[in-house]
Amino acid sequence: MLGILGGMGPLASAEFVRNLYELNVTAKEQLMPRIILDSDPSFPDRTEAIVAGRHREMADFLQNRLDGLAVGGAHRIVIACVTAHHFLDLIDPPIRSRVVSLVTTTVRELSARPGRFLLLATEGTRRSRVFEHASAWPSVASRVAWPTPDDQDTVHKLIYGIKSRTGDSDIVTVVDELRTRYGCTGLVLGCTEFHLYARPLMARYGADNVVDPLWAIADSLTPAQVP
Repeated sequence: MLGILGGMGPLASAEFVRNLYELNVTAKEQLMPRIILDSDPSFPDRTEAIVAGRHREMADFLQNRLDGLAVGGAHRIVIACVTAHHFLDLIDPPIRSRVVSLVTTTVRELSARPGRFLLLATEGTRRSRVFEHASAWPSVASRVAWPTPDDQDTVHKLIYGIKSRTGDSDIVTVVDELRTRYGCTGLVLGCTEFHLYARPLMARYGADNVVDPLWAIADSLTPAQVP
């Protein structure tokens, strides 16, 4: 059983569930993946927790929800928030070992693709160097571009606009302008809010030029993995 810790934000994790099933349609409904979704929008803001140094508070919140998914029968767990991965080192190892890391998945996907990629993430992910702490990051680092501070502020505000549905309505165009500015062939969707735009972005650039860890995980499931 796959557990999903969502709600950060809720639309992104709901989209992950939708894509998970659309990418794993089988002739028999009974062979499709079994999941548990805990969508909890009351999670503290991850970037604010990092900036304020409230790591233990956030880790305790995360531990409680992960424990709940494990008790519910989840063998593997996806945390549908990249920034939340910063707190995983504070989680009990037995539960941490069940987490399918979005960061590790991103690095693996980058390793298998040529080209230069612009990484779009929250300010919290940038400040805590979530991706750079991955053991295999040095193997892909030279092909990743990071937004300048001003552009990073634009990306962060774009993400929160997606969450609240108050931002720019043409997200794809805004992202394309950023990609062009940095001379990149592709994008890394380093915040799960961008998963809501995975389909139009892949249609525009081609699937190989959009690295989306949630999409990669959903696409890698097979009926054989279902208990």
